[in-house]
Amino acid sequence: MQAPFQDKQSYLADPAVAAFSQRLARWFGGEAIAAHPFRLRDKTLPEDAPREFTVTRLEECFGHYHWNGLDYEENARARHALRAALSSALAKGDADALLAAVDAALRWSTGGKGIKLYSLNAEWAEANRAQLPRLLGDALAVLESDTPDVTAFNETLRMNVGFTKVYALASRRLTMYDGRVGAALGLLARQHCWRARIDLPELLGFPWAPGASSMNRNPSDERYHFRQLSNRGAFHAEWMIRASWLIRDAVAKCDASWLAHDDAADRVEAALFMLGYEIPTDERRTPAFHYL
Repeated sequence: MQAPFQDKQSYLADPAVAAFSQRLARWFGGEAIAAHPFRLRDKTLPEDAPREFTVTRLEECFGHYHWNGLDYEENARARHALRAALSSALAKGDADALLAAVDAALRWSTGGKGIKLYSLNAEWAEANRAQLPRLLGDALAVLESDTPDVTAFNETLRMNVGFTKVYALASRRLTMYDGRVGAALGLLARQHCWRARIDLPELLGFPWAPGASSMNRNPSDERYHFRQLSNRGAFHAEWMIRASWLIRDAVAKCDASWLAHDDAADRVEAALFMLGYEIPTDERRTPAFHYL
């Protein structure tokens, strides 16, 4: 049975969530996670970027972040421009400007116009051009609320692994929750539960989604099971909200130098995005993988 969706204060005060937040803060601060091997197959990766390596700290994941062939700082500049365009169009209620800003955000976040995730979401935005300022405004009001009611995401509001990025670009209070970020949070929740010798609490059951390739994104094992997002709008919205609350709560408890920036939550998101690139299967786990 799925746990009822809680308000922010209740969620972060839940003992299981509070313990995981403390663990995340220590991991953000440099405590080792289980050794995680990478073999990057991204065709846009710069030629001089390493492709095979192993990390044991989340800051290392952040250091290896690339998207669309660009590193974190280059992408941060792109994000800043996209956020400014979205915010300006929303503030003015300008449907045409907002459609252009959403299109640019989708192109950046999905990898380009040839991607199905882009085209499906761009077509929806075009079809709802006149209502777009209201729809995005209503969605952000729910996602940014400390007492959210996500019901409308099963009705008129849109949520999927493409639009989660549009919403996060439009709001500094939100974290993108795609298949990779979900996979990474699930993997870390699994490691936390294993170390604590507990079963998986429902409130730490971060859902994941497969990518376009055959790489494994499922953090489940024989003991800990994580569900898929499966295009369920309200369900996806719940976990985007929870992840946004949790990450910022853990960041506030951490004084690591790599997070001593205004974009600390975005940096954590980038680290998680890399960690979730591929979840090692039994065949690819290093000897140190099965937990410290």
